[in-house]
Amino acid sequence: MPKAQPKIIICYLRSGSDVLDDHILNRMAAWMAPAPEAGCDPVVHVELFFPDTNSELTGLSAGIHYGGQMFMHPKTFSRKDWVFHSITATPRQVQLAKAFCERQRGANFNYLGFYTPQACNIGHRYRTRNMDTQRMPWFCSELVAYTLLHAGLLDECDAKAASRHPQMSYNVIQNTCNTYMDSARSLKGRTLSL
Repeated sequence: MPKAQPKIIICYLRSGSDVLDDHILNRMAAWMAPAPEAGCDPVVHVELFFPDTNSELTGLSAGIHYGGQMFMHPKTFSRKDWVFHSITATPRQVQLAKAFCERQRGANFNYLGFYTPQACNIGHRYRTRNMDTQRMPWFCSELVAYTLLHAGLLDECDAKAASRHPQMSYNVIQNTCNTYMDSARSLKGRTLSL
């Protein structure tokens, strides 16, 4: 059996998810979202997932929640509420993405960026200049976009666009990366009938 291609899974939560609290910030993020696909709620949260080499069901999740710190810890995405994009990557790109997340672990939430638009792209220029050497504050879509930029999976223009909102991350990643929809679940040993 051929060895599985390395990948990074991008995990999204839509505003109607049962996982999310009915909170004003989630409603605000949904209201401010760019237009989602027809018939879908907008994406309001995004995380990275690095599946274990022996199992697609377990691995390391990297992300940040409002008011928290950037985390990277073991996680299993088994809830029906998540939507997934898998990005085919080289082993080196996966290594770069993980190393970037490790350096950012413990970084604070980016309140300023969350509540104010990135005026004059100052935040983007600062991040691209310093992201290799400094731990800096993030909100979820920024962390995902700049991790993919650092790994060479997004260019600067796409990372800037994807960083603005979780729905923009979904749109940009779906349209510019070598992605495919993924269930983030193993189908090994299962028979599928069509």
